[in-house]
Amino acid sequence: MEKIGIAASILLLLLTIIRENRFLLLVSSLILTVVLIYRSFLAGYPPIFNPFDTILLFSLLFQIVSFFLKVSNRITSGLALLFTLPLLFFKTGFKEIPPIIRTPLFFIHVGTAMVSYSLFLIASIFAVFNLFGKDYKTESVVKWGLFLFTLSLVVGGVWAFLAWGDLFPLEPKSLFSLFMWLYFSLLVHLKFDKELAKLKNILTLIGGLVVLFTFLGVNFLFGGTHGF
Repeated sequence: MEKIGIAASILLLLLTIIRENRFLLLVSSLILTVVLIYRSFLAGYPPIFNPFDTILLFSLLFQIVSFFLKVSNRITSGLALLFTLPLLFFKTGFKEIPPIIRTPLFFIHVGTAMVSYSLFLIASIFAVFNLFGKDYKTESVVKWGLFLFTLSLVVGGVWAFLAWGDLFPLEPKSLFSLFMWLYFSLLVHLKFDKELAKLKNILTLIGGLVVLFTFLGVNFLFGGTHGF
């Protein structure tokens, strides 16, 4: 059932790229929502502990946030397609997760992180347009992303302490997340330096790559408590 839903979402994303229809993008998001709810029902809780469900959630939230921020439909669909297409090849099985880990704090930690990733990526998309003469306001998008990412780190630290007795585990994802927080904190302060402010769009674009590596690269390559 899940793979049918993923295939339908992919088809709608392709049609959105061709026809640039916002309604099709919205339907794609609804289908992914149904798939996630269905899998949550089967598992008994949101099963965002494996590559399939984690990337499914990210693709869903990226589409929703992009929809409301009115990002180009073709660009949103193209990126969402890159995130969603690999789901056809991921295993959909569940692994049992101890109750001490699957707490409300964990789901808040992951949810806020995913929305912040989406906002940072959207800011980087706006930055590309700005480099070609447009005038998108990236600063407010980055600020909201940084606020939610900060919340995610704080909640994640509390959750980790309650689950493992370790407030900040020294493992790859935690360290790269700290670097990402420092990077985007720098971005929101560029306006105080006239020379650095000129690099705002380039640095925001690079920030999108930092997000993708922190989210996907670190999880797949380095493992740790956040590893796939």
